[in-house]
Amino acid sequence: MRSRIIIVLLFALLIRLIHIDFPISGWHSWRQADTASMARNFYYNDHNILYPQINWGGNSEGYVECEFQLYTYTVSLLYSVFGVNESLGRLLSVVLSLLLMLGLYLLIRSIRNEKLALLTVIVYALLPLNVFYNRAFMPETAMMTCSVWGIYFFYKWIQDEKLIRLFLSLIFISLAVLLKLPTLYIGLSLAFLAFTKYSYKAFIKPQLLVFALLVFVFTALWYYHAHNLFLQTGLTFGIWTAGSDKWLMLDYLIKPSFYNDLFFKSIAERHLTWAGFILFIWGLFLKRENRYEKLFDFWLISILIFFIIVQQANLAQEYYQLPFNISASFYIAKVLNKYSYLFSKEKMKQVSLKTKFAFVLVILLAIMIPVLSTLRLHNFYKQENKESAIFKLSDEVKAKTDFNDLVITVSEGNPVYLYNFDRHGWVCFTADINEAYIKEKIKNGAKYLTADKTYLKEKFNKEEISETLSKYQTITNNELYLIIKLE
Repeated sequence: MRSRIIIVLLFALLIRLIHIDFPISGWHSWRQADTASMARNFYYNDHNILYPQINWGGNSEGYVECEFQLYTYTVSLLYSVFGVNESLGRLLSVVLSLLLMLGLYLLIRSIRNEKLALLTVIVYALLPLNVFYNRAFMPETAMMTCSVWGIYFFYKWIQDEKLIRLFLSLIFISLAVLLKLPTLYIGLSLAFLAFTKYSYKAFIKPQLLVFALLVFVFTALWYYHAHNLFLQTGLTFGIWTAGSDKWLMLDYLIKPSFYNDLFFKSIAERHLTWAGFILFIWGLFLKRENRYEKLFDFWLISILIFFIIVQQANLAQEYYQLPFNISASFYIAKVLNKYSYLFSKEKMKQVSLKTKFAFVLVILLAIMIPVLSTLRLHNFYKQENKESAIFKLSDEVKAKTDFNDLVITVSEGNPVYLYNFDRHGWVCFTADINEAYIKEKIKNGAKYLTADKTYLKEKFNKEEISETLSKYQTITNNELYLIIKLE
């Protein structure tokens, strides 16, 4: 392997190790807590991958309808060797991100050249949300890694038609879709590659028909099983809530705010940084040097279609747009590659003033990407504070309750508290706290109620809540949190 890509990957590794030992909290702790709880529950319950469990299922077994939990299952196996430690989940994400970048490098080197491949990986490594989520306790990086390698092996297969490459592509694409169902959009990119090589014969080629059939069979089998878990427990991450949550909220498509929030506030400002966004738009208008380079056009189009279908989730969760950064990094790198020859003094003397101006602008924008990325990441890392109230509350809950005690957490639905308590129970909203709600949960086995005072201060019904909770035994009530024993 070329030494330069090794250096880039080592640099990417170093900047992803920041706060690698931080517990589950901070920015987007909600999704990380759910992921980490399933990994820990696999470890507690004999590693049965068919039965993922969350902590907020009350007095039920907690089996939940969700994506295929290969990522969390792998973390649970690491726990068996090294013990329960969230750093292992983060480290797994980091390792997978390096494999993602390696696969992207190999793909672009095969389609274009090593220089453009290297520049693409450098850009991808520096974008702020890539850095943050590539070391988060979440399955997104695993899904993207499988997507990149699936496309890479598919591209290599259409070049030499060695069945081992098609088999590897099938495995990686199937895993990508199982890890995150919307990754079905990757089929458009594969269809482009197949059509480019075989024209209309691609639609009747036996290997491709079997490939597509198997991907859908694997996917259907898992989601059929997952839906049966929902029918059993009533617990779900809302995979099929079309028209009411996450996707097919068609009224969003006629709101200008949807496009502004998605493309400017999220993608331009947070994902690419404004400097990267300008280079990305610039790169879209550069010439495609060969027909297979258009793969990145179709990859981008497929993700845009995903945005249009899954509207609400993309507005609520910025990590849904992470796959966009793969294609975007390629277009940014194309601009850098186009003007890189001007670092030669001789070449600079030969070009027009207009070209010199463009070169200076590209350099300035390229410099701004890591600068803006650093500022964005600093804002994220500020929220990762080990002196936070959640950890003090967690320590006290662990000390004063038994492992099997069921706990109500007033957390506006955020499971991060139950996760850090290492307890099962219920997550509720401040507005839910009333006498009827508490009595119902006591009947179902609730032993304690906890609340971060931050949530209580933000709500208008503080007096009603205080009156309700005063009927029960107060264990702790300080300026940060309270713990109530429900007797």
